[in-house]
Amino acid sequence: MPPTTPTESADKAASALPAGERFLVTLARMLHEAGTPAHRLEGLVATCADRLGIKVSVFSLPTWIHISLGEEGAQRAVNFRVDPGSPKLAMLEESYLVADRVARGELDAEQANTAIARVRARLQPPAPWLMCLGYGLFSMGAAFFLGGSWGEMFAALPVGCTVGASIAFAAGRRERELLAEFAAACIGTLVAALVAIACRRGGFEVSTAIVSLAGLVTLLPGLSLATAMTELSTRNLASGSARLIGAITTLVVVGMGAGIGERIALLVGLPPHSSFVVPVTQSAVPSAGLVVALLAIAAGLAIAFQSRPRRAGLVLVSCITGWIAVRVAREFGGSELAPVVAAAAIGMLGNLYARVRRRPTLAIVLPGLALLLPGSIGFRGMQGIIASDTLAGLNTAFSALIVAASIAAGLLIANALLPSPRHV
Repeated sequence: MPPTTPTESADKAASALPAGERFLVTLARMLHEAGTPAHRLEGLVATCADRLGIKVSVFSLPTWIHISLGEEGAQRAVNFRVDPGSPKLAMLEESYLVADRVARGELDAEQANTAIARVRARLQPPAPWLMCLGYGLFSMGAAFFLGGSWGEMFAALPVGCTVGASIAFAAGRRERELLAEFAAACIGTLVAALVAIACRRGGFEVSTAIVSLAGLVTLLPGLSLATAMTELSTRNLASGSARLIGAITTLVVVGMGAGIGERIALLVGLPPHSSFVVPVTQSAVPSAGLVVALLAIAAGLAIAFQSRPRRAGLVLVSCITGWIAVRVAREFGGSELAPVVAAAAIGMLGNLYARVRRRPTLAIVLPGLALLLPGSIGFRGMQGIIASDTLAGLNTAFSALIVAASIAAGLLIANALLPSPRHV
């Protein structure tokens, strides 16, 4: 008999509940699967419960959801394990629209269950080859913002595709999934060295370090670090702490994989990676490279975050907003203010979009925050620690936490200045 998945377990738990409670359980699971932070998930489920006349208490963790239903003293608990959700913008938007209609009283419990079931039925994950292409496009754009030229940008494309293929190969088998980041980092580092040799034989030099880091950037938990700090700042201490530890563990695993891959590359005579550079932003003057990089990152994010094709332009707007905000903040306030200002600008744009279009704020916020790349700084810190440069490595890793905390502060400022109409 095949093992029961977390989704199947949640479905069984919900099937015996009354219609309203069944909808709340299904909504919580789908929001979590779409990558919704704990404070937003709990708030939206509670809003729908109030409209349906159900007393509810929700406790969300990256790997667990607990829902207490009913009056105090006579509560029934529903618990189910979930896997940490990665952003799925189409699922997030469709689930939010159903929840929003429930919160406004347009759907009763039975109608809400029917609507949420239709959402689940029509959403299909992208083909593995398309996900590989998304990883490659994001790596191509990231190479520019890591200080690379056209050569590094095109060299990072096959490395990112290889990393995506490694993740796709691991999907579906628990044993392989647990090793996915480590194996992908190791293989990606080796492929980066091979691509660098091919480029040099073709007559142009590329930085192996930039190509490798750009190729691995999709593995780095920059968004998880920012989400963890946001949850901690909103007093969701258990979820934020668990997510922070998970992000740090991912950094260590990816760093170990890259370190072993680099060592193997040296043993077989491939070029060394020298050192991994601190992420930088290219000149503020618009250029063809900048345009291509933003388009590549937006396309990669739209695919990797499973956005609907018609929302690709929205992802691009979010990325452009993040870049402009970073450049303006660095020009007038220095690099220390850049993450705060950028996150505040992206957050207010997302809240404005939610007010005008009645869509989830995170549809704008998640792609924009991905451009800030705090995970790349943490990765460089892990590399320093692995290379026995402990003090410099810890300083760099701590800088990643500062960037993540700055992003959380910017989002709090955005919510204070221009609150969103709902919790997502």
